This record gives sequence, C-alpha cells and structure tokens, in this order.
Amino acid sequence: MELKKVGYCYASYNELKKVLSNYKKEYGLKHFYKLIEFQVKTNKGINFSVVKSFKEFKYPNRLTQYYWSIFGYNAAALAKFEQHTNITALSIREYKEIKGGAPYQVFKSEV
Repeated sequence: MELKKVGYCYASYNELKKVLSNYKKEYGLKHFYKLIEFQVKTNKGINFSVVKSFKEFKYPNRLTQYYWSIFGYNAAALAKFEQHTNITALSIREYKEIKGGAPYQVFKSEV
C-alpha cells in the first residue's frame, strides 16, 4: 500500500523528538534527501510518518513550531498520531481553513 498525506500537526522539532524518543524500537529519524522524518512502525506496517523538509526551516532554533506533514495509509493515521504523541493533529480540510492565518489568531477589537 502507498502512503499518502492525511493531515498536519503544529509542533517544534524538539517536541516531536522528545515524544517519539520513547518509541526507539518503532521509529527512525532519517536525514535522506534533506528531509526530517519520524516514522512509527509495527509488524503490520507503518502507523504514521511525520515529515518536514530542511529548506522549510526558517531559523536554526529547534524550538520554533512548524506545520509537519503526516503521512499514513488512511485517516486512522491521525488518530494513531494523537495516541502516540498527545499532540493535536489537523486534517487536510482543517489545515486549509486556517492556512494563511496564524494558528491561534487574535482578533483585535475596534476602539
């Protein structure tokens, strides 16, 4: 089966590394083709894969939060991601709704 993009998460590199380090037997951190990839596997296949390109990192600070792409076989990968990491996952539709704005938009009141 082929992996496809099923959603996004908003997290920093350090958050993902800290949470997924508990699953050392199940995930791999790979630096192929200038990508950072966290992959949680089982004997039945890949639960989910979280990917970000190096060129999309704007600052060398690893605490800066970015939108990471989540890949899986189907939408169940988002639920598995939330179970493993305790980080809220966004579906592609939800991501498109907030794209262009801040993830937590502040609305200014008129004075």
